[in-house]
Amino acid sequence: MQLTATQIETFHHEGYLAVEGVLDSADLDPLIADFDVLVDEVAQDLYGEGVISEHYADEPFERRIALLSRAIGGSLQARVSFPNNLRRPLFDFLNNKKLHDLLEGLVGAEIYCHPCQHIRPKLPEGFVGPGYEDFAGKSPPHQDAGVLLPEADETLVVTSWIPLVNATEETGTLQVYPRAHRGEIRQHVHAPGYGLTIEPTQMPEVQPVTVPVGKGGVLLLHGRTPHGSEANRSDIVRWSMDLRWNDARQPSGRPLPGLLVRSEENPLTTYQDWLDAWKEVRADTQPRKMWRW
Repeated sequence: MQLTATQIETFHHEGYLAVEGVLDSADLDPLIADFDVLVDEVAQDLYGEGVISEHYADEPFERRIALLSRAIGGSLQARVSFPNNLRRPLFDFLNNKKLHDLLEGLVGAEIYCHPCQHIRPKLPEGFVGPGYEDFAGKSPPHQDAGVLLPEADETLVVTSWIPLVNATEETGTLQVYPRAHRGEIRQHVHAPGYGLTIEPTQMPEVQPVTVPVGKGGVLLLHGRTPHGSEANRSDIVRWSMDLRWNDARQPSGRPLPGLLVRSEENPLTTYQDWLDAWKEVRADTQPRKMWRW
């Protein structure tokens, strides 16, 4: 599926575009199955360390990590996200041709899979109970470009936000501030328990729009589009991925390994190349500047 001229125009005018039906079970099921395996491995580790008293092995994908998180009193997102998760099914998904076809109309034919990526199992607020606001609550408004170095200020970095379950208002789908992506990157400040958020006096004057996205759909966000989310008020985990992409010939603004996934000019990044690059980063003891603020 390639974006139409009208869809491309809408993306650039509004700062975002929701496209349903991009992916099907053949695209998502292998990845979800591997997340299932990974969560089981995490449970085995926690049980072996004596941190939990049961594995919750009979619980489904949409609930198990929430029970484990409640049992340890903390988030397990880091255990399933980049760069701890560099597993082959995730690499294969980053090389999904359907995603590249969708993105080519925005970033061009030389597509770089950006190193700033996240897997987000957003916990159900009521299910995990009080005291878990940092894992289940609001994601404060921010711009993805705001967490990159200034060298990428002129690079169009597109976020493809991909839910692995139906993302609805109840499960805490994204809220987007339309047409607020123009102009300079807004000042960001640190938000306790989250990361960065737009400084209150620089918030957009427009009201946010709640954007439901079905499983298999993709929400495309301009790197300067402010967005956030409300709490997950459902009884399932809102599993989602925010994967970022840009023209491979332009700076990414994050000095970490990414992937060249489509090119007419250079060899694509192999799985071993990717692993080796991350191994080199982890072995490098020199500090790297990651944030602009």
